[in-house]
Amino acid sequence: MVIGEEGTSVELEPGTLITQSKTYKIVGRLGEGGFGKVYKVFDPIMNRYAALKMMKMNVPEEERRRFRQEARLCGTFMHPNLVRTLEVGTTQEHGLFWFAMDYLEGSDLMGYLNRGEALSWPQIREIIAQTLDALTHVHARNFVHCDIKPGNIFVATDLYDPNLRLVKLIDFGVAKDLSDTSPPPSKRIMGDPFYMPPEQTYANPTLDARSDLYALGITFYELVTNGRHPLEDLFEVNPREALMAQRERPHTPPSTYMDPGLNAEHRSDVDAFFASATAKNPAERFPTAEIMKRAMQHIEGP
Repeated sequence: MVIGEEGTSVELEPGTLITQSKTYKIVGRLGEGGFGKVYKVFDPIMNRYAALKMMKMNVPEEERRRFRQEARLCGTFMHPNLVRTLEVGTTQEHGLFWFAMDYLEGSDLMGYLNRGEALSWPQIREIIAQTLDALTHVHARNFVHCDIKPGNIFVATDLYDPNLRLVKLIDFGVAKDLSDTSPPPSKRIMGDPFYMPPEQTYANPTLDARSDLYALGITFYELVTNGRHPLEDLFEVNPREALMAQRERPHTPPSTYMDPGLNAEHRSDVDAFFASATAKNPAERFPTAEIMKRAMQHIEGP
């Protein structure tokens, strides 16, 4: 480090380390998973709220690796439909790894579905379009999200303008790095069996961008049918049954549960779009998020 003669000019040489001690004030818990907890925190230096995700104690090494991968991956994002990592660190007392992210006001799509809030076709189209924009950004980084579902698609509202809404794709805890060719540390099946594509229902699966598009297709189904799910009859049984159904069982077209008074061409187009997103064979699906978005934009309103 070089300091000017008058002590007023500071020049930092390459290689100089800058260490900052940041204090976050815990406001409350937002959620909890098997290996981590998420808190709403306040950053007094930046005068803003953040979401702080903290690893639990005695977490298996594989989950520790995934936790850190999520922090690093989200730190590379520069996209309005993706949450960013703001800072990482470890707690002083127990050495628990944590990372701070953008704090979001609003609701995930599961909240809309649970409340029975029907979305209009323009709203559905915009939500899916923004999610596909996010996936285009993620896939360009050679990652697959692997856990697309209503609970991981968040409709954020602006703190100062509640009429401004922005879709955010969240939770990259089981994302797969396609550039990593090393053998998986375990043979566990990762993801939600009610949304995962057939190829993801096996241990050590071969995945690509089309795997996420399948899961988004299932989510699309729920939105256009106001909460119906193609495998809803299996919700109360062993999840293994859902895995088998994803591999083998044909999907009931979404138009079956849509208002029969809607435009027949619209219902037919919705069925065709869903079928192209959720074909059992990945080669028969939309090849990219961008192409899937273009196809949806061609669907006329009801």
